[in-house]
Amino acid sequence: MTYVGVTPQGVGFLLPPPVSARMICGEDAPADGFTGTFPLFKSAGLLTGIKIYNKNQGLCFDGIVDEQKESSGAGRKLTLAARSHAAVLLDNEAIPQTYCMPSLKTVFERHVKPYGFSGFLGDGRVFSGTYTVTKGMSEWQAAAGFCSRFLKVTPRITADTFDASGEKPQGELLFDNAAGIAYTSLSVENLFCNLLSEVLVKSGSAGNYCSAARSGQAELLGIRRRRCLAQGDADGLIRAAEKKAYRVAVDCPGEITGSLFTAAKVRDTALGFIENLYVSQTEYRLGDDGESTRFLLRR
Repeated sequence: MTYVGVTPQGVGFLLPPPVSARMICGEDAPADGFTGTFPLFKSAGLLTGIKIYNKNQGLCFDGIVDEQKESSGAGRKLTLAARSHAAVLLDNEAIPQTYCMPSLKTVFERHVKPYGFSGFLGDGRVFSGTYTVTKGMSEWQAAAGFCSRFLKVTPRITADTFDASGEKPQGELLFDNAAGIAYTSLSVENLFCNLLSEVLVKSGSAGNYCSAARSGQAELLGIRRRRCLAQGDADGLIRAAEKKAYRVAVDCPGEITGSLFTAAKVRDTALGFIENLYVSQTEYRLGDDGESTRFLLRR
């Protein structure tokens, strides 16, 4: 990896190879995160940004520095904590308003474009009905809420683009020590605690709660765990719970490139052949034990 510090004036300069680093990208977090410790030969001045390039010189992290620490004494070092540019949408509160006949273009121009993002991908239709941004919502919540309700997708920030297309990356990752991406450890985890057996939704003028969705998977396992919604997508809540109840964790030596939502398979002599997976999270780590990359895969 190559690390470039960015000053408030937008000037970039090469940072020395870090002593330790951790970069994590996950589907459940809008902003990617980075922490790193670098040797300090002299003060770096103020750094408000950091760019990280992978071994192929592709930009894999472009972020805002949240914390900068320079220390001297037994060991001189520079420590940085940063988040990707999606963080600016999380940190700013949206102005409450109601949209009549909303569209992705309108929502993008009001809640995303003012923060330096150049364009969007996704269904540009005008939708009937209204969409309300309430007090306390962040700009990200305002934009993502529209995408969830009207487009049925979870958006992502890709470079300087607000991507609400729902399109998945091309290709497939095969984790196989004999004929694919090598790994040092593999685990298959069934997180039964995340399953929901039933979701009730309030209905009617009396405000009674009625069963709106059930999980056959939870019932087969004998799990009883119920949730009540005043309103919302009961089926979506069940699907999200089932997705989070199963994952495959793969630890690989070195720096391995793999985008979120890329299709994946695993072939292991003990655990067998597991397919129909996708990349849910990646974590790059550099430390005393060298470089490694961890993948969390979901169905």
